[in-house]
Amino acid sequence: MAIASSQPEPPSETTSLLAEHDEHPVQGKSATRTAYRVLLFACITAVTIDFGNFLSVAPQLQAFESIICQRLHPELFTDIPSESLPLVAPPSCKSADVQGDLALLKGWMSTFDQLPGIILALPYGLMADRIGRRPVLAMSLLGAILEEIAIRLICWYHTTIPPQAIWFTPLFQIIGGGSQISTSIAWTVIADVFPVEKRSVAYFLLSGAMLLSEIVAIPLSAWMMSSSIWVPWMLGLACEVGGAFVVFFLPETKPKSSEDPVDEVVSDTMERPEDSLVFTWSGIVRFARSQITELNDFVCGHPSSIVVSFAFLASSYGIIAVPFMLQYVSRRFSWSLAEASLLIAVKGILNSFALVFILPMVSKFLGRYFSPVKRDHKVALGSACILIAGFCFMSLASHPALFIVGVALIALGWGYYAALRSVSSALVGQSHIGLLNTTMALAQGIGLMVSGPLLAGLFRTGMAWEGVWMGLPWMVGVILYAAAGLAAACLRVPN
Repeated sequence: MAIASSQPEPPSETTSLLAEHDEHPVQGKSATRTAYRVLLFACITAVTIDFGNFLSVAPQLQAFESIICQRLHPELFTDIPSESLPLVAPPSCKSADVQGDLALLKGWMSTFDQLPGIILALPYGLMADRIGRRPVLAMSLLGAILEEIAIRLICWYHTTIPPQAIWFTPLFQIIGGGSQISTSIAWTVIADVFPVEKRSVAYFLLSGAMLLSEIVAIPLSAWMMSSSIWVPWMLGLACEVGGAFVVFFLPETKPKSSEDPVDEVVSDTMERPEDSLVFTWSGIVRFARSQITELNDFVCGHPSSIVVSFAFLASSYGIIAVPFMLQYVSRRFSWSLAEASLLIAVKGILNSFALVFILPMVSKFLGRYFSPVKRDHKVALGSACILIAGFCFMSLASHPALFIVGVALIALGWGYYAALRSVSSALVGQSHIGLLNTTMALAQGIGLMVSGPLLAGLFRTGMAWEGVWMGLPWMVGVILYAAAGLAAACLRVPN
């Protein structure tokens, strides 16, 4: 693989964590073939792993619900062996105490899942620059698979191991940093081999591939759950393992011409070869400190980054809330979890429709009257309004049909994140995009950490108050998306 680039500047203590990419690389036929080969294997990996993940969503939630219900109400399971899990939990398992504990279990799990990625982002980012993208991606997937295996073992031995033990399974993400690192590496791999004018198409193909797995896996999982919850759950694990093996066929994309951003910082401290390890770590600490200083200077010098970060912080609630709707619908409308999981497939289909048809048409129409940045800003504001409307329908829905309308609106407004990211990138300039992405990722990570327990608490409160207050989690979503939309509206976008 050969991607032409200008001679890089010598690295310093403020060198970006991931090497900058030439915005106009000259690609020959060999490099183009390599780029599409990378995209092919990236899509296969993403589809296989996501397929396994979505196969596991409903069975895992069903297992957690049954285990908690069995512990709180053992009298409901007298005709079932204690070590077995029922295909469908008894209707009494929809009681407030069971669903409240289930919400807390999932809420805190969401929080603990975010911690490794936030804490280990810098070390694994440095490692990706030094030893390559593929080893770090493989490590990240290995840690995630070990976590999935541990969760299944805890549920298999649920009579002796309490369900709260799953809160410790994110410790496996110390190997590789978890899903945040693997996702970041996946997008970086695409950016390594595609020039900027083709990068958006590559991102679209990768996003579309992941949506396809969501659309297919959810109905298949619901069908399999009619015979056993373990069949789709274990098949999901097998798919994730298979997807991880595909990584070994992924070409290494780390630019060969890029200088190691840590080397110069380290070299100043290395005096004796036998002390190289000590001084290397000292250099890495210095480099990390310089990165934090640079990030602080960037935020202070670009007020728009603060506004965008707040928007991502507030809107991260929706990323946790949408998967949470399985438990909500199951409790609110007395649906089985297999039936409720089909709503995710509906959202995926509408997401694809919006991505392929609606958003391109809207962008083309607005492009006649506005600059590209202004156009994307309008799309972000419109998407925020649609998301607010969707959460309004969901919060007030006393019938499944109204709730489905809300889900449909959320799917159509999900382009908010991509549009806002595009606007913010244009406002800070090309040289600061890396720092901007770091800032947004940090804000979103903090938001995701807080959102899990917050959702669980709101759900428990809504069940206690009953009536229209059952929709309390979605009411708070309306407020937070309104705040995110207001923040986006405050951005000063040039005409």
